[in-house]
Amino acid sequence: MQKLIVTLFAHTLVQSFIIAAPSEVLPESSLQLDACGQSYNEIISITKSWHTKTCNGTELRAACIVPEHEQAYLELKKRCQEAYDQQTTQSKDLSIKLPEYMSKVMSSVSVLSQTLKNDMPGLETLFNGQKQQLENAWKYGIQLQRELLLTSIESDRQELALFLHSILLDSALSNILAESYRYHGANSRMVARILKFVRLLPGSEDRVSAYKQMAELLQSNGQDERFPAVIFSVDAKEISNHYNPDHSLFQGKAVTRWQSQLLAGNFTEVALFAQDFTAYYMQVEADLLGVLNNQWSVQGLSNMIFLPNALPGPVQRVRAFKAVLEALLQHQDKQHNDAFLMRLAHEISFFESSLNVEAPEVRQALDASKELFSQFSYKRDFTVYTELYEQFRAAI
Repeated sequence: MQKLIVTLFAHTLVQSFIIAAPSEVLPESSLQLDACGQSYNEIISITKSWHTKTCNGTELRAACIVPEHEQAYLELKKRCQEAYDQQTTQSKDLSIKLPEYMSKVMSSVSVLSQTLKNDMPGLETLFNGQKQQLENAWKYGIQLQRELLLTSIESDRQELALFLHSILLDSALSNILAESYRYHGANSRMVARILKFVRLLPGSEDRVSAYKQMAELLQSNGQDERFPAVIFSVDAKEISNHYNPDHSLFQGKAVTRWQSQLLAGNFTEVALFAQDFTAYYMQVEADLLGVLNNQWSVQGLSNMIFLPNALPGPVQRVRAFKAVLEALLQHQDKQHNDAFLMRLAHEISFFESSLNVEAPEVRQALDASKELFSQFSYKRDFTVYTELYEQFRAAI
């Protein structure tokens, strides 16, 4: 009897603790173990495809809902639920039936009845102790999986997080997101990792539910006007047929705030965003660079002349130079332009001196920007303004 209980206990421990990680973490022998009716190898292969699939040629990986991925995801979650329910039922059945088995043994073995009677208190104590250990092991194993899921999201190990989420059933997704945000919601980079995990969810129902929850969380502590709001909006637009929030409350607020910063000469947040989240920056770049033309002021021009070289990428810099020059050209009748054009010529020369010779497309775009200098009323070209800057740099 004790051997039966210990065997079940050991089996439960294995089932609870072995769910650990994708193939780069699990030992080879573990990959053949069963979870939800499939080997870990098979589940890992499925979840990897969800992580790496691109949609509609977008640079933001797995942003849209892929029907075959969603179907596989829902089927896996269903199988896991069935396996979980079956295991829970078996465990409960054993707890209920074990006293009956013990009673039958006592009545059948009359010769040992007196001995069993004397030993019954000890057997009952043993049974109750083992039963409690079984229940504790089950709960502890589930808690370990849940904590590993949270840690994986927060350490940007999203492939592992997606794998664990696919087979973890005893903790609602809303609880996972709420707990992670409660501890890390003030850290924009951590919030971006939570949003990255949400973007990878293959199921449309789970994704929509998660985005609705994230919308409330972002608005709860001011992240709706920082870069996670842009990430949220850009990703949500990929599933607009399922969920369509008011983006003016997220991307719109963040962009408006950044536009004010750019006109004031504060480029830090925008530059960091352009460096760390380049694909998302591209989605709002036109709105950011267009602010000078739309909200023209001489002070704004004086500040934004230095924006291009504050940006991290050569393509980003060239587009910024072009935007500033085009805005100045559009408003050239509102101020004397020579001093501004001299500064711009100097900034472009500085950028060009550090430009990689193996970037012909950037050089071509830069040459097109240089040609804008000759379109101003004074009809001086870029080279002339570069030379004038050297002569009058002390005065400007």
